[in-house]
Amino acid sequence: MDRIKQRNIIIIAIVLTIAAVTILVAAGFAAGNKEYEPSGWVIKSYGNSVALYNGDELIEVYGGIVLDTLPQEDIDLLKAGIAFPTREEAQQAMEDYDG
Repeated sequence: MDRIKQRNIIIIAIVLTIAAVTILVAAGFAAGNKEYEPSGWVIKSYGNSVALYNGDELIEVYGGIVLDTLPQEDIDLLKAGIAFPTREEAQQAMEDYDG
């Protein structure tokens, strides 16, 4: 009976250690992303074309980019919206789509 008790205590200690390590690792990742702020510059679909937004404000519509002519993967990304840290990077991405 003592061996069973001892084995159960060891199993409980191992499970608690794994749980503690998991929590600490998750907390470390969360702390590492503390300075991350979502970007306000987003390009996304606008009708059958693409537009640049800053937050909820529509900045510019790129009518020369037609969604129907893009690969499906790009269309899906643009429907969801692609965030950029700066306006310049968003505009560079727009140039890549425009060809």
